[in-house]
Amino acid sequence: MDIISTEVMHILIVDDESSICELLGQYLRKKGYNITTASSGEEALEFVKNSRVNLVISDIKMPGMSGVDFLKYIKEIYPLTPVLLTTGFPTLDTAIEALKLGAYDYLTKPFHLEEISEKIKRALLNRKLEEDNVLFSKLVSLHEITKVLSSTLDLAELNAKFIHFSTKMVKADGSALMFIDPSGKLAITDTFGKDYSKEYFLKKTFLQSSKYVVKKGEPILLEQGISDLPDELLPVPADLQSFISFPLKTPSAILGVLHLVRRLGKASFSDLDLEITNVLASQASIAIENVRLYSNIRDNYLKTISAFALAVEAKDRYTHGHSENVMKYTVIVAKHLGLPDHELEQVKYAGLLHDIGKIGISEIILNKANKLTLQEFNEIKRHPELGANIIADVPFLKSLVPLVLHHHEFFNGEGYPAGISGNDIPYGARILSVADAYEAMTSNRPYRKALSQEIAFSILEKERGHQFDPEIVDAFLDILRSFNSD
Repeated sequence: MDIISTEVMHILIVDDESSICELLGQYLRKKGYNITTASSGEEALEFVKNSRVNLVISDIKMPGMSGVDFLKYIKEIYPLTPVLLTTGFPTLDTAIEALKLGAYDYLTKPFHLEEISEKIKRALLNRKLEEDNVLFSKLVSLHEITKVLSSTLDLAELNAKFIHFSTKMVKADGSALMFIDPSGKLAITDTFGKDYSKEYFLKKTFLQSSKYVVKKGEPILLEQGISDLPDELLPVPADLQSFISFPLKTPSAILGVLHLVRRLGKASFSDLDLEITNVLASQASIAIENVRLYSNIRDNYLKTISAFALAVEAKDRYTHGHSENVMKYTVIVAKHLGLPDHELEQVKYAGLLHDIGKIGISEIILNKANKLTLQEFNEIKRHPELGANIIADVPFLKSLVPLVLHHHEFFNGEGYPAGISGNDIPYGARILSVADAYEAMTSNRPYRKALSQEIAFSILEKERGHQFDPEIVDAFLDILRSFNSD
């Protein structure tokens, strides 16, 4: 990961006595730390607004902003940054107040340099432990989030959840998702956060960083004030404190880029934020690729279903559009009855395929204008079983078998092919039964003209509890009557 920011183990020394700053600075530089000094709380405040530090050593009593006031600010924007407070006028009350406000430790002047060195080591170790604890708690949350992402099969919904979770987990102010389209270009699909629209992320800064991370396959973290950048990258926009550009990749391909931004005046993103984003982006990338594969399979599935339905209608010229109309009715009723999405989808496509078994019935019988003989009617009655047998051998159609097989069962048990009744009939098949009967009654058939809607309604009401499930008849009639009133 490219963390293009200040050096790690950066210590800020704040004291109005220049000799203290020089002495401590010189000693700690020899220990391998990167040191910045400030002669007042105000100067230190301006520095931390634009730069990250790993630890602060601050005098308590200074002209203007006191060390305690500066401590409050640090703990508000950088809660994990350890602060060591020093004073030449120690009192118990001051020490207690400092520790209550979050100071890691309290030192009195004059102090031993070796003592400060040991306290710094302990403070930085403690910071690492606190970061690990935060990361652990975040990982627990991430585990729950990744379960949500992996269970989402709609791509637009998945992208929306991913960008929302990413923004909240690292407390970003805004974010954007960019994906590589079939032509190889990056295009923004989603943005999140007030004041951060699609147009905002079309700035050259983000376009350049997107190309950079796609090329490198590694994330970057940029922050305000950093000028030593690779030639391909531009400085952080003036209104931002820092931003992360993270490649979304699977073992086989790079899918796109996630951008996360924090506005000026807030803390810069940290290494911890980068690790959290890494976990989330890795899981989301896999979920996105899986949904894309699922979508491709589903598209082929729908094409197969449509081809089956067309094959049936090619044999029976009087039922052109029947299966599609039945499908529309079943979807309306299923939604009204509150079926979950996966059941609604089953009923929908069972509606399109419910008569697939008629492929195995003679066209002469299907198109006969006169009344069918008993033998011919018995032949027609075979179509639910024939249809069930046909789709049973197609893996992604197997779940539709019970609905296709039982869509001619009667609620009172006098239907076919199994003669089952009531709740033994699959719920989706009961919906299909009503939709199929109504569509057939209100359509022209070789042996009669279409019935009026009023007559069809009266037949449904008459057969309520006999041929049809009363609950479904009531829902069906409520829906159609509400359409008529509108």
